[in-house]
Amino acid sequence: MDSSNLEIVLDVHSMKREITRVLKETSSRGLLNTTKWLAEINFALRIYPENTDTMMSTSSIPEKESTGSPEDKDAFCLAKSYFHLKEYDRAAFFSKPLTSHRGRFLHFYCRYLSSEKKRLDDMAENSNNPDDNQMGVLRQMRAELEKLHQRDELDAYLLYIYGVVLRKLSISELAITVLIQSITKEPLHWGSWQELSTMVTTREKLYSLQLPDTWIRHLFTAHTYLELQQNEEALQIYFGLSSAGLQNSTYIMAQIAIAFHNLRRVEEALEYFKNLSEIDPYRLDNMDVYSNMLYVTEKRVELAHLAHKTNQIDKYRTETCCVIGNYYSHSSQHEKAAQYFQRALKLNPGYLSALTLLGHEYMEMKNTNAAIECYRTSVDIDGKDFRAWYGLG
Repeated sequence: MDSSNLEIVLDVHSMKREITRVLKETSSRGLLNTTKWLAEINFALRIYPENTDTMMSTSSIPEKESTGSPEDKDAFCLAKSYFHLKEYDRAAFFSKPLTSHRGRFLHFYCRYLSSEKKRLDDMAENSNNPDDNQMGVLRQMRAELEKLHQRDELDAYLLYIYGVVLRKLSISELAITVLIQSITKEPLHWGSWQELSTMVTTREKLYSLQLPDTWIRHLFTAHTYLELQQNEEALQIYFGLSSAGLQNSTYIMAQIAIAFHNLRRVEEALEYFKNLSEIDPYRLDNMDVYSNMLYVTEKRVELAHLAHKTNQIDKYRTETCCVIGNYYSHSSQHEKAAQYFQRALKLNPGYLSALTLLGHEYMEMKNTNAAIECYRTSVDIDGKDFRAWYGLG
């Protein structure tokens, strides 16, 4: 299959204008991952100069809503300061009286993040399922958001939170409906697309979704293809987007590298990862996948260099722990490797890559029962994790 023959046309000036607008919205709401993602796409378009129409259109976009009274603005400012310090319960308390879309979003988002943090902390300490208390928080949030939804008082970002809560409560079909409503209201919020992708388990499901016609839909489709192990189809879209003007996007470079990794096209994957490391030398995203490639190709010196480098950048990042774990595993120091994969899981209990790698280390240490437990847990969380299935086999 020719992986570069899909023709995609992008209006880059319109994209830059829309990204500039949505960056302000996501940044003000504390949606850090979407803000970073949009900023990286925007940076990839830096070679295209702003035209005067774009600049005028951007500057003349009216504010969608009033931020409320001076007291409301002060309360939002206080709650946002607590949010940035990850004091989610305090932020939720002080944002509770706010009635603007932005204020309500901050309130519900902080309650969700607080619940999720406590759930993950419990998992890291006890290796137990989330307790009833955290599920109770989500059920209470659902009831409140449902009332606002019935009164048509949810904007795109509140619909996103509602969709996330429904997904966590395993009400998948309604979650999909709500997330599509969120995407239709604000097509450039990447977080909604990502949440939707986690619930698309087949190609048929993907094709059945009624989604707005926007450039970001190409990225969603390719991302979902990767998750479904339809790697050739994903590559077609990513190469098409690169040819259409996104050739400098580090996100797309990383996704292409991952697709080549999945296809066992090792040399091509390594080439993309090396380019990424040169363009963005302090990047930790996806470096665990890069370390997997160096591991299987027996590139011990490069793996040691990557482990040292990631440790210097941030030793407490999940990806760093996986890189170092791979280094120790390659050196046949399996107990040390297992310690680093366990540390990765303490930092992020939902990080399936570390769970599968930990299973591999238990196999090396002849602890079959522990290995099976790791693989089974990974499969329970994500039935598409082929490495965990392979480990079980």
